Amino acid sequence: MIKKYNILLTLVLFQALVVFIFCSFYKPKDDPKRKVKIIVIDPGHGGKDPGCNGVSCKEKDVALAVSLKLGKLIEENIKDVKVIFTRKTDVFVELEDRAKIANDNNADLFISIHCNAAGKPVMIKDKKTGKMRPKTFKNSRGKLIVVETTNPEPFGSETYVMGLKNEEGKMKVAQRENSAMLLEDNYETKYQGFDPNSEESYIIMSNYTSSYVIQSAGLALKIQEQYFKKAGRVDKGVHRQSIWVLWRTSMPSVLTEIGYLTNPQEEKFLGSEKGQSYLAACLFRAFRKYKDEQEGVKKVYDDAIENQVPLENENYKIANESEEVKTIDKPINETDVEVKEEKKDKTATNEEKIKEEAEAKIKLIAEQKAKEDKQKEDKLKEEAKAKEKMLAEQKAKEEAESKAKADSLAEVQKTLSKAEEQEKKYRQFIALADVNFKNGNYEEALGLYQKASTSKPNDAYASKKVKEVEGLLRPAPVKTNTVSEVKEEPKTKSGIVFKVQFASTDKEVDAKAKYPNVTDVWFYKAGTVYKYTSGNYSNMEEAAKQQAKLKELGYKDCFVAAFKDGIRMDISEAKRLTGTK
Repeated sequence: MIKKYNILLTLVLFQALVVFIFCSFYKPKDDPKRKVKIIVIDPGHGGKDPGCNGVSCKEKDVALAVSLKLGKLIEENIKDVKVIFTRKTDVFVELEDRAKIANDNNADLFISIHCNAAGKPVMIKDKKTGKMRPKTFKNSRGKLIVVETTNPEPFGSETYVMGLKNEEGKMKVAQRENSAMLLEDNYETKYQGFDPNSEESYIIMSNYTSSYVIQSAGLALKIQEQYFKKAGRVDKGVHRQSIWVLWRTSMPSVLTEIGYLTNPQEEKFLGSEKGQSYLAACLFRAFRKYKDEQEGVKKVYDDAIENQVPLENENYKIANESEEVKTIDKPINETDVEVKEEKKDKTATNEEKIKEEAEAKIKLIAEQKAKEDKQKEDKLKEEAKAKEKMLAEQKAKEEAESKAKADSLAEVQKTLSKAEEQEKKYRQFIALADVNFKNGNYEEALGLYQKASTSKPNDAYASKKVKEVEGLLRPAPVKTNTVSEVKEEPKTKSGIVFKVQFASTDKEVDAKAKYPNVTDVWFYKAGTVYKYTSGNYSNMEEAAKQQAKLKELGYKDCFVAAFKDGIRMDISEAKRLTGTK
C-alpha cells in the first residue's frame, strides 16, 4: 500500500513540475503554439529481429499490430495529422534508419512501441563452497555475464524518454532495445564504435541532453495514465534511459513497453485482439491530449474512444480468485484446560489433590496468556512506532527528492533553451543556404553554410557544403580580363587583399561603359557568373570606406570580399590573418 502511494505521489509531483516548468520557460517552435502535424510510429524489431518472446507471441508481431491500430485511429479521427510508419510489415529496419525516417520527414513526434521481458539468474551449486550462486560465463571482452532464465512474475507497462543519466536497474532495457544493431552489417562503423553491451558506451551517450525531454516526459506521463485507467495495466512509471532511436530523433520522442511477454497473463492480453485494441486506444487518447496541449486547444471529448469501458488487471484478478482464506479459529474453553490424571488405582484416588493440581494449571495458563497478550501489545506498539518513523522518513525523503528534482529540472531547462535556440539557428541557416545553393547564389550560400558550421561545430553536412561551394566559387587558374579600364589584382606581402563587390552579370561587359562612376574595377568568374569589384586594399578599414562611397553612388547591396592570390576566401579568416577588424 505504501509503495503504491509513493509511486502515485511521485508521479503527481513530477507531472506538476513538468507542467510548471514547461509553462514557465519553454518557448514553442512556432509562434504562438507548436503544431503537431506529422507523427512517426515505430513498431519495434521486425524481420530477422524477433525481439523478446513469450510462449506463443513474438514482440515484433505484437508491436506491429498495436502500431497499425494506433495509426488507423489517428488517420480516422484526427484528419490534420499525417501518420508515417517505420515499417508496416514483418521486415527488418535498422535502428539508424528508424530515426532517419522521422528526421527526414520533419516529424513533430516519434513513438516507438515495444514489449517487455524479465529474467532471473540460473542458480547452481558452487563446487568449492557448496553454496548456491548465479551461473555465469565470460563474454568476448572477458566480463562475467550472469546466465538468466525467464521470470514469469513481473508485469506492467512503462515508458522511456531520452535520459540525462542512466537510471539504476534500467540498463537491461536499453541493452535489449539497442541490441538490434548487432544484426546489422558493419554496425561498428555505422554506429561510430557504440557497443550496446558496454556500459562505457552508455556513459558517453548519457552526456547528450535532448532538446525535447520536457515535451517527451509530458507525453509519457499521459500514456502511463491511460494504461492504468483504461487498460488495467500496472503503472511502472516514466523512466530515463540512453536508447539509440530516442537519442537520434530531432523531435519529442518516447519508447513505450506495453507489457511483459514473459508473464503468462500479460502475454495472453498482449496477444489478444481486445488487448491490442485497448492499448492502441490508450496511446491514441494520450496523443490527442498531447496534441491539444501543444497547440493550445481546450476541448472535452465525448466519443466512443474516450468513453471506453475500463478493464480490470488480470494478474490481480487471478491472484484474488485463487487466494485461500483461512477462517478456522477455535475459541479457548477453560474447562478443557483441566487435566485429569489417570487413576493408577481407582480405590486410592485423592480428590483434593486432583482439585489443587487443576487449579494450579488453570492459574499457570492464565498467567501465560496474560504474558503473551502483553508481548503482543508491546510488539504492536513497536511496529506502530516503526511505521510512523518510516512514514516520516519517507515523507522527508520525498520532499528532498521533489526539491532536488525541481532544482535539477530548472537547471536542465536553462540548458535545453540554449541548446534548442542554437539548434533552431542552425536549421534556419541550413534551410536558407540550401535555397540559395539551388538558385545558384553561391556566395550567399557559402556565408550561410559557414554560419551554420560555426553554430554547430563538427557538423558533417555544413562542412561538406562549405567545401563544395568554395570549389564552385574558385576562379579558373588562368585569369583573363578583356574589359577595358579593369586593373590587375595587386600583390601584397600576405597575398590577401580586400575588395568591394558591387555587381554581377551572366556575361562579360565593358566596365567603363557599364559602370562609368566606379574606379579601380576588377572582375572574377564564379561558375557562369561574372563578379565585379572595386578597389584593392590591404586592410578591412580602407575597404569599408570604399563600400560606403559605392552605396552613396547607388550600389546599395555592395559588400567587402577577401581574396588571396586572386582566389575568393572566407572574410573572417582573411581578417584574422591580416590582423584587421
